[in-house]
Amino acid sequence: MNKKAKIAVITIVSIVIAIVVVAGAMAGSAQRAIDNGTRTTFLSNWMSFAKDETLLTQTVIPGAHDAGTVGMMWATETQDKSIGDMLACGARYFDIRVNKDGDKLVIFHGPIKGVEFAPIVDDIVAFLSANPSEVLLLDFQHFEGEGVMEAVDAILCDKLGERIIKNDTENDDLTFVKSLTLGSTRGKALVFWGNYFNQKSTCAYASERNYLFGRNNDGGSREGSVLQSYYARNLNTKSSSKYISEAIPEYVKKYKASNGGFFVMQCQLTDPIFIVGPKFLEGTHNKNASNFVKNLANEDYFDCVNIIMRDYLGANKCKEIIALNLAKGNIKEENIAIFTQETA
Repeated sequence: MNKKAKIAVITIVSIVIAIVVVAGAMAGSAQRAIDNGTRTTFLSNWMSFAKDETLLTQTVIPGAHDAGTVGMMWATETQDKSIGDMLACGARYFDIRVNKDGDKLVIFHGPIKGVEFAPIVDDIVAFLSANPSEVLLLDFQHFEGEGVMEAVDAILCDKLGERIIKNDTENDDLTFVKSLTLGSTRGKALVFWGNYFNQKSTCAYASERNYLFGRNNDGGSREGSVLQSYYARNLNTKSSSKYISEAIPEYVKKYKASNGGFFVMQCQLTDPIFIVGPKFLEGTHNKNASNFVKNLANEDYFDCVNIIMRDYLGANKCKEIIALNLAKGNIKEENIAIFTQETA
């Protein structure tokens, strides 16, 4: 073998080794994203341990980013469990995005379409029927496709019916949601309403209906919004440590400057180049994020902590979030011992 051939072989072998090493590292990181914690009866009805007078905006709630994306291609899947499974794991807030696929409504993330929407609502109804102590927050962040908004509205009214929380008072929506307690909303769902994908419209559709509550756009608050959830690509694409030290304080600052209401603390990273995917990123972020969550009670902005949204949400991540309700003073005195044991 001549010198050039040897160099070519060495180069090829080096490239193959590098690919194997990188692939192995990515696979290992992706595996660390998965939460296979054991589901328990406690996680199905953990809100029953909290005081009836606890305000929903002061309840610490596990949330699922891009819920329903299980089974999508690697670049768009942010959860490995169905919404029904995550309910059993303790999740109570869901970021839901709906598109059309032929004559069906489906979940979507970016250009990719996934599972059908209507059966998800059936799972939600079944869960609330079996667990009347619980309250769900359904955040319809984005819609895509002509008539989708109206069709989603019709399905919710048909299937959830009286389980949808309505503002039948003389108060504006923000005042109304700030007054909601666990005791007044158990067994029901609060529905937040977004806009068509990539549009920055007002909450006009929601404002005409007393059972739909406006949410903000990612960049900041907007008139009529009762839920604040902030996202900026330049912040969410930072490293795990920088995201926690720079992005989250910035989002807290924005929330404090808003009219208040519900606050979604986004605790997931975004792939800046759409190559490695959410599972790999969550694997690199998981340990830092969990440590951050566990220590939130020590932060000077703990009073703002409400909904904590994560990727690849499961029983263990939910327990870390739910446990913070003890530090908030939300747990009934007679339930503290068992609550502490269950969230340990």
